[in-house]
Amino acid sequence: MKQKPPVPLAQTLRRQLLWIGAALASGCLILIFSLGIYSAETLSDKLMWLEAESVVSQSPDAPLPRTPGLSAWRTWQDVPADLQNVFDISNLKPGDSLETQRITATGQPEYLYLLFIEDSRHGTLYLVSLHPADQIDTLLDEFLNETLLQAALFTLIIMFLVFLIIAWVLRRTLEPLTLLSDWAGQLKSDPHEASDIHFPISELNLIARQLQEGVCHVQAVNEREKQFLKHASHELRTPLAVIQASLDTLQIHTENTASSRPVNRALKASNRMMQLSEALLWLARESNKTIPRTQINCQAFCNQLISDHEYLLQGRQTEIRQHILTPVLTIEEPLFTVVLANLIRNACQHSAPGTISLHLDSHGISLTNPAEPEQPSPAPGFGLGLQLVERICHKLGWQFRFRTDQDTAVASVYWDRSPP
Repeated sequence: MKQKPPVPLAQTLRRQLLWIGAALASGCLILIFSLGIYSAETLSDKLMWLEAESVVSQSPDAPLPRTPGLSAWRTWQDVPADLQNVFDISNLKPGDSLETQRITATGQPEYLYLLFIEDSRHGTLYLVSLHPADQIDTLLDEFLNETLLQAALFTLIIMFLVFLIIAWVLRRTLEPLTLLSDWAGQLKSDPHEASDIHFPISELNLIARQLQEGVCHVQAVNEREKQFLKHASHELRTPLAVIQASLDTLQIHTENTASSRPVNRALKASNRMMQLSEALLWLARESNKTIPRTQINCQAFCNQLISDHEYLLQGRQTEIRQHILTPVLTIEEPLFTVVLANLIRNACQHSAPGTISLHLDSHGISLTNPAEPEQPSPAPGFGLGLQLVERICHKLGWQFRFRTDQDTAVASVYWDRSPP
């Protein structure tokens, strides 16, 4: 599964803040819309009670209102029959109200509201409010539009202020992390100079000290490894030179004798040790000094390296087949010798019975060997041989690839930037 690229913490927090703000704004708008509808539904009851209070505030001897909009009666029998037929008061109690709608003789809809109250001065009262439906609908629309518009505007202003406050808090919260990031960049360049650890948050100071200790420890280990490689490679030069000179002398004295063959093999192994020593010393140096490139005969070169490693295949049903597509190659011979020797050794050591295929062209080289399903070939990073190949390729700018599947392992090195 392809992993998503990492994003900065500030961007993540802003994105989450936007989602939270959108959710809060939506929730507020939904709540305001629901309250507006509820208020519109209860508005008629409130208006009826206001009209009822205006009636009961008058003297009991005063005539009850008989207007097209509001009428009042003391008993239900006094209510006109057409209104009695509209309302069902079987479950009506003092303080309850009823609402209904009917069509007038002219075909126009109208809303009717009935309120039943009991008053100590007036006794029982039945108040009926009647209004044209289009008038009520217009009033409700105006009320909802104005209420929702003002509520939405008020919500947006509040949310904007909340966003500004939260953004300011986030910016202040991220400032120590920014300081830690800048300090970590300085720590990467020089761990010893980045000694000023003073952040406003104590946990960040603890993290910074742990980072500094870890980086200094890793740097010290790397420095010891580099010094060891330099010293080992440098100290091996003299004994290897003595061995080389002794073998050269021995080769002259044993020429055309039975001992010439093992002497020649020892001489070749000594040459390879010299090349490996030079390669390790070159890897340990920080300079960008390049290794001179020379021409090699690809067929003879591969034959020699395969011959040196044939002892690994003795008693096994495994063979090496070569596919040499370029006769001559101009390359850094000492380093290429170390790389190819380690690839061949790795393939021979971990190959299952079958055929090891060596493919060499002007772009690169690859070795394919059969692998046991239960014992796959080691991946890069496991085994000194492949680690050495990987480090040499990295410093030379070559591309090293290693992959395994159920029954095959393929190790490839490309010195061309555009491999086929």
